[in-house]
Amino acid sequence: MIMDIEKSLLCFCGHDCSRCTAYLATMNNDDELRRQSQAFYRDFMKREISLCDINCHGGRSDDVFCLCKGCPFVKCCKEKGTSSCAECENQCSMFLDYQEKYVNKYNQI
Repeated sequence: MIMDIEKSLLCFCGHDCSRCTAYLATMNNDDELRRQSQAFYRDFMKREISLCDINCHGGRSDDVFCLCKGCPFVKCCKEKGTSSCAECENQCSMFLDYQEKYVNKYNQI
């Protein structure tokens, strides 16, 4: 069983915040990690994000990364009363596709 502290670092979609450069940059106030995260979003996602916007206190916090605001997985899990999409009995195609393409594959250490 995952310890509560570790579980709190897993987003509703399954991303592991403890390995995310945006989260680690915030927790360590590390501008080099912010630049690394910025380069990822620019080069791979074609998104320009300023260094000051690369801040996140984790996917379960009230201060999430700018691209995670309004996450449909958070809303759905809260409506269904589950702590993550992985616990859902009827996993939707959007979640399964997101898991396959993105979860814990990019912008991580």
